[in-house]
Amino acid sequence: MKKAIFAFLIVFLAVAVFASGFFIEKKFSSGKFNFLASLGGNNFEETQSLKNENEILRAQIQKSQIFCSENNNSFASAVVLKNLSARIFSSYPFNIKNVLTINAGSREGVKNSMTAVQGQNIFLGQVTEVFENYSTVRTVFDPDWQLAVKIGNDKINGLFKGGNAPKITLIEKPVKIGDPVFTAGPGAPLDLKIGEIAEIREGAGGVFKEAIIKIPYNINQLETVNLLFNY
Repeated sequence: MKKAIFAFLIVFLAVAVFASGFFIEKKFSSGKFNFLASLGGNNFEETQSLKNENEILRAQIQKSQIFCSENNNSFASAVVLKNLSARIFSSYPFNIKNVLTINAGSREGVKNSMTAVQGQNIFLGQVTEVFENYSTVRTVFDPDWQLAVKIGNDKINGLFKGGNAPKITLIEKPVKIGDPVFTAGPGAPLDLKIGEIAEIREGAGGVFKEAIIKIPYNINQLETVNLLFNY
């Protein structure tokens, strides 16, 4: 009887020890799993954080590229739109108004058909001959000069004719004294100011009016001229 009881206790203890070991290992395994899962969770969060940072950096790089591109375009535009200032040789005592000679030529980059302006936007004429050290400019006072123009805020069509007293003919609609006159045809950049309406006359046959233009400078007193590189 005692042997049976002793044997039963041994079996019971063995089973108890096995079971406790099983649960300890299971608990450890579970803890290990939770630990690895925790590590995995941290790695996942770190990966997402890195991805977000990469997206932010990528966006900043793209923004910088756009900024640089816009700056480059602006710089290119500044180069294209720059002016070359040249001095005008004296025409005394003849004071010829329809042609000017300037001290800039091919060496400075002057080319035929470049637009000449007074200041920044007052149309003066066009380069017609280029030499190494000087060039000639045909002015709006040339009697053979003709150019389509727009008049006033309503952009009324007209035809500019050069000469000692430049005028506009074939004016489509009524205009008034003081209306500005702008370039609008081939041979000059658009919207450069030529002058203002100073006097209005009836045209031949009363069909069209014509107007005398007031030029906003005295060509005999000019000392410099600007040439536009963008045209």
